[in-house]
Amino acid sequence: MADKQEYVEGTVPESNASKFAAAELSNHSGSATHIPESSIEENLEHELEHETKEQAALDIEMAKGKISKTEPEYRRWIVLATATLGALFVSLQGSALIVALPDLMQNLNIDFATIIWVLLTYTLAITATVPILGYIGDAGLKGIRCRMFNIGFLVFTLGSLLCGLSQKKHAGYDLLAYRVIQGLGGALLFSNCFAIVADKFYPYNQVGLASGIINIAFAAGTILGPVVGGAMVKISWKWVFFFNLPFGALGTFSGFIFCHDTIFDHVEYTKLKNLYGRFDYTGFISLTLSLILLFVVVVSALFPNGKVSSDASLIGMGIALGVLFILFLIQSTYVRGGKRFDALRKPFMDFRLFTNWVFNNTVVLGGLAGGVARTNLTFSMIFFFQGPYKKDPLSAGILLIPFGLGIMLAGMPSGRLADTMGFRLLCTAGLGLGALGTMLMPILIEPTTNTWLISFLLLLNGLGWGLYSSPAASISMLCILPQQRSSSSSLRIMFTMLSQMIAIVICFKIIISGMPPEAMQELFIIGGGIAPIYLASFMHGWKIVQWITFAITLICCVCALALPVRPVFAKTESISEDASESSPESTEEEAK
Repeated sequence: MADKQEYVEGTVPESNASKFAAAELSNHSGSATHIPESSIEENLEHELEHETKEQAALDIEMAKGKISKTEPEYRRWIVLATATLGALFVSLQGSALIVALPDLMQNLNIDFATIIWVLLTYTLAITATVPILGYIGDAGLKGIRCRMFNIGFLVFTLGSLLCGLSQKKHAGYDLLAYRVIQGLGGALLFSNCFAIVADKFYPYNQVGLASGIINIAFAAGTILGPVVGGAMVKISWKWVFFFNLPFGALGTFSGFIFCHDTIFDHVEYTKLKNLYGRFDYTGFISLTLSLILLFVVVVSALFPNGKVSSDASLIGMGIALGVLFILFLIQSTYVRGGKRFDALRKPFMDFRLFTNWVFNNTVVLGGLAGGVARTNLTFSMIFFFQGPYKKDPLSAGILLIPFGLGIMLAGMPSGRLADTMGFRLLCTAGLGLGALGTMLMPILIEPTTNTWLISFLLLLNGLGWGLYSSPAASISMLCILPQQRSSSSSLRIMFTMLSQMIAIVICFKIIISGMPPEAMQELFIIGGGIAPIYLASFMHGWKIVQWITFAITLICCVCALALPVRPVFAKTESISEDASESSPESTEEEAK
């Protein structure tokens, strides 16, 4: 089989492959001008050494996205609307359940240990499955990204229906299984969400705008979840799940009708049967089991549950986790990676992504460290409102709205600005604003602090993270090759979900570790106040968490100074404007 260099030379004569691809990226998207040319060329040159004819064809055609006019313009907006709906409801379901926990425990006869797993199994299912979905999305299968996304809407809707049909006689164990199904649907939706939108909006230089809209939906779902959950519980706990059904049906219909990957007729795509023999089973099994064991160990240590939480069990699972993760690293970096890399036998996780500083800055640091900071803020404020502020979970969710509102207000404008003025200024300013807001919290907030001041500080934090998140999501798609977008999208989700687990550990261990289990359960599940004997200890731990959050945000802010900023000086033409004026042949001549 001809390698990528041969294919490029045969397809585009008298052109240098890496220069051609870089020129195509710059001339036809406008977005690539934000990224250092050296990083693009180095990445493409590495690809030239390893990639196959099929992948080469796919890379080139996606880089020449402006030449392809096979879809009407309105379709990309329908794809964005559908992806936004998916992001909204997947994030909504992750937080709406918090308010319904007391009703679930009462109506389904669920104990505290099981209800915690009902809450977190959804997150576990998403975290454990997004890596393989990202791998499949980048495997070069015909139309696979949108197909998985559409199936995800269907599975998520089915899981929501089953969750609402859970029976009291099963004491919550059937609900656990249904939450796994719901999480699998969420993983199918989330793993390729940003990749699909980047594919559609990349030729129009609107990836930042699209990413901003999705980030707004994700933030809105996370913050509004408790409010929606509280409203639905007034009808019945079942409606916390049934609420998803009409919107899930709409998303499923819209997805299967309108959301399809762009297919290039002369590109030879990989067949599914070709993946069976060369799939990295060792990498897949070792990483998936590592993620599952990590969740089990953390949850079992924080919320004791019989023999599973015994010291011997925790130590045994910890050792198994370490061995499996080391095996995964060896498999990915040595056995199938590094000098042994073969495009036909790729490792389960492509560690070449981690040699890209922009990717590490926005996906690894922004997803993991930034996710810890945002989740720390969310969880600590929930505890504060339900403890010293003496609110119930629904009221605590309402008081958190300014944080989500700030993300929403800043998210879309910052994404659109990223398409024209670059990334460094927006990301640095956003993280700087978030760091300032977090720093003021332990200084100004006390149990008797006015609600308006707390709301202002939450809004300030939300505006900061909104300014950062959209440009970061945009450049994480633009700093890599088209066939790496699903991996980048799925890794971003995986790190974000892992950050939630880390934040839970920080908040529980520092803020309420001095409280007995009964008081901790009442504060977390019911709210309504905290005993005076624990108030001083609670506020001391709460302020420590705020300072930790400030330090993480400040580190991210300093690192954001290294992000590229290459404003678009030339006017970028849209496909719709010149579709009737230029042919594929003339456009290709311009690129040369």
